[in-house]
Amino acid sequence: MDHKVLAEHSWFASKHGFLWLLAFCILLSGNAVASPQEDAMAWLQRMQEAAVQTNYRGTFIFSRGKMSSTVEVVHRYENGIEEERLTQLDGEMGEVIRKGREVMCVLPDNRVVKVEKDPISNRVVEAFSGFMPEHGFYRLSHDGFERVIGRPAVKLSIEAQDSHRYSYRLWLDKPSGLLLRSVLLSEDRELEHFRYSVIEFPETISDQEFRPMTEGQFIQHQVIPSAQKDKAWPGNMSWRVTWVPPGYESMAGGQAPGKNVMLYSDGLATFSVFVEQVEPDAMPVGASMVGATVAYYHEVLDQDNNYGVTVMGEIPAMTAMMIAESVKPEMGSNPVTGKQP
Repeated sequence: MDHKVLAEHSWFASKHGFLWLLAFCILLSGNAVASPQEDAMAWLQRMQEAAVQTNYRGTFIFSRGKMSSTVEVVHRYENGIEEERLTQLDGEMGEVIRKGREVMCVLPDNRVVKVEKDPISNRVVEAFSGFMPEHGFYRLSHDGFERVIGRPAVKLSIEAQDSHRYSYRLWLDKPSGLLLRSVLLSEDRELEHFRYSVIEFPETISDQEFRPMTEGQFIQHQVIPSAQKDKAWPGNMSWRVTWVPPGYESMAGGQAPGKNVMLYSDGLATFSVFVEQVEPDAMPVGASMVGATVAYYHEVLDQDNNYGVTVMGEIPAMTAMMIAESVKPEMGSNPVTGKQP
């Protein structure tokens, strides 16, 4: 064989062998390379961990529709205990002080209210703890990197895949994973906006920073009771939501007959359904909104009794209307399955 031909053949064979080896290595390591959604999900998990386990101090602005608040926050994680103080900087003074699962609210009139223990008290963890993008009702993506208040940030998008829920944009601090900014969207219209204007990450935070700025009279928090059934209600009457958007499920695992408060979630958004006996035309029928939160009121007439149905949650008004109008009374049936006993 000619030396030139042999050399070219050897070069081609070596190059071909290298490319084959490279492809084989990529194939073997394919499981180790995260997909864009897996990468975004990892950042979302890191955001929830940072919300609990990071020391930080700052000021943020939260806007809902035409309403806006400026809040100072101090947060500490020490010896496995999470502590936080939120101080209202606009209008009348008010504070929320949280230690673990215990929450105290200092009201503008200096009353101190102790709130019942909550199994999930961190607002960021609570909002995203049940999010399951694999169900297909949202599309989660990592949209690159930007800067927020002078810090490198990771941008995530949570895109609603139908008209029954809202979309989200999140900007996370790249070094810590803390949420620096978020926007809740209805198509391209901003409904709610959260953004830090100042943030710092001190190694230690003193106990002094978690003491209320004002002292007041302590009063025990009384849990607000759910809407109660009127004595005139038949004992075996129950209520059934006959339509909910795809992906929403009862958070109570099914209601016992007679229940008139129902809660649903798709893992990210939630809504509640309240039913109570009312006088005719007790409230105007229709929707009222503050930011992304809607309250839709509808009345049902059954056996000469008038009942008010209210749907409340972070869902579009049209969806809330469809849910409210689907609520039906049933005699002696299971309100979830609709089956007769």
